[in-house]
Parts: sequence; C-alpha cells; structure tokens
Amino acid sequence: MLEKGQKLKVFLIEDAVKIRSILIEILQQTGNVEIVGFADSEKDALNQLRSQEWDIVIVDITLREGNGLGVLAGLKKDDKPYGTRLVFTNSASLALKDRALALGAEDFFDKSRDMDSLIDRIQALTC
Repeated sequence: MLEKGQKLKVFLIEDAVKIRSILIEILQQTGNVEIVGFADSEKDALNQLRSQEWDIVIVDITLREGNGLGVLAGLKKDDKPYGTRLVFTNSASLALKDRALALGAEDFFDKSRDMDSLIDRIQALTC
C-alpha cells in the first residue's frame, strides 16, 4: 500500500518499442505510477533491477537478447525481497506460465487479451 503522494515505481522489460510506449502512456495516466526505467535485454534488465529501487517489474518473455525467464531466474537466485514481478507476453502457453510462476512471477498476462487485466492489477497495488 502506498502512502499519500507516493508513486508506485514500475520498471518495464519489453523489447517492442510500440508496446513499451503504449504501456508507459497508459500507466502514467493512472497518476500513481512512475516509470523508473526499461530494458530490452536480459543482461541490461538484471543490471538495472539490481541497482535501483522498484515496486513492480513487467517482464516480457521474448527479448532482444536473452529472455524474461532468465530475468526471473536471476532475481530469484539473488534471494532478495524485490518487488512484484508480472509477466506480460505473447508467449502465453500454460507451460511457460507455470515456469514463470515457479521462477517468482506473481501473475502472468497474455498481450493479445490481458492488457486491461494487467493495468487493473497494477492499479490495485496503488490503492
């Protein structure tokens, strides 16, 4: 739960510029969200996530280099109390969902149909 005036710090891991731009625009409209960074590769994502504060990371599975499962595995291996990890991907198979959840993702969203559900989930964390 956020304190009055505090914004939820969101980090995006998304290699598609158009989708990243849409997510940033929609999230900033909520008013209680601050985009603290983004990455389009596994290595860059892990370096940034390990070096700054964030409340939520939105992870795509398919990245320019590496993949979102590698990001989730790296964060899990760190064994630190990182923030909420949400997967938002076109690769929405049940096996991939199970793997992502086993690696510490708290929820899994399909880009083709779950954008509203993702935004609702994030907005619920700002209340």
